[in-house]
Amino acid sequence: MNKKLLIAAVAAATMFSMSAYAEEVDLSVLEGKTIGFSQCDNRNSWRIAETDSMQATADEVGATLIATDAGADIAKQASDIEDMVSQQVDYLVVAPQEEDGLQAALQSAMEAGIPVILVDRSINGEPGVHYTTQIMSDFIWEAEQVANLFVEDSGDSGNIVILQGTQGATSTIDRQTGFMNVIDKSNMKVIADQVADYVMDKGQEVMENILAAQGDDVDYVFCHNDDMALGAIEAIKAAGYKPGEDIKVAGIDGPKAAMQAILDGEELASCTCSPLFGPVAFKTLAMIANGEEVETSYQNEDTLYTIENATLDAGF
Repeated sequence: MNKKLLIAAVAAATMFSMSAYAEEVDLSVLEGKTIGFSQCDNRNSWRIAETDSMQATADEVGATLIATDAGADIAKQASDIEDMVSQQVDYLVVAPQEEDGLQAALQSAMEAGIPVILVDRSINGEPGVHYTTQIMSDFIWEAEQVANLFVEDSGDSGNIVILQGTQGATSTIDRQTGFMNVIDKSNMKVIADQVADYVMDKGQEVMENILAAQGDDVDYVFCHNDDMALGAIEAIKAAGYKPGEDIKVAGIDGPKAAMQAILDGEELASCTCSPLFGPVAFKTLAMIANGEEVETSYQNEDTLYTIENATLDAGF
């Protein structure tokens, strides 16, 4: 088995802004090790892809992955982490459900000498105390790109609906902040703003209710992820409106389904946020295992896709 992973393989999944990731890292140091992966919620396509990426990389390097699913329950996620600490895993990778609620469990891992990597979301904590490093996207930037597109596409006028993700999650807080940073300076108006928990079915249900009350007033829909966006599109069609013409929808994440919806003219745009953290998480773990210095934070580089540049190959 080839235990070395070149940056070219990592870049195919997600890009990083640190020059250290331009170097080859020997992953053989992770062979036979046990890595705990605490997933917050496997109910949407992004999370499933993230978990699958972690498992595939563990298999490739010959490591054992213990993966848990908290089912969107922060208390269960804290318990999952504590259980893995008790099992004395060698390393811990955590996708936090929310910013608060995991601090004690993560600190216990660090105090037990278990390096902790946070992926895709952060916590209200201190590097070196609650985690070793974190790897994530710039959620504010992602949402700003969508908001700027709405302003440009509309000529700076029109009514917007927002479907938010999980309350208390870094991605939700930052995407809402980034979007409103732009919209608050525009002439566009938010006429409905509701939570749909990053889930397609709930996104469809919430959008159906909004359309029943305000359908003729809705011009644009911003969803904090593409699963909700695809659910909103189904609701729009069911209500007798034409997505992409009567009501324009945009999301974040960039799955193939969203790319297809863009190519079909039903979704205006999607900003990527790759879930394929397996290669880069394991590469970072190998750097730690080899005694190399790692930064306390790494950032993905994402892309806004519209009909001008969308391809199925760009989606996960």
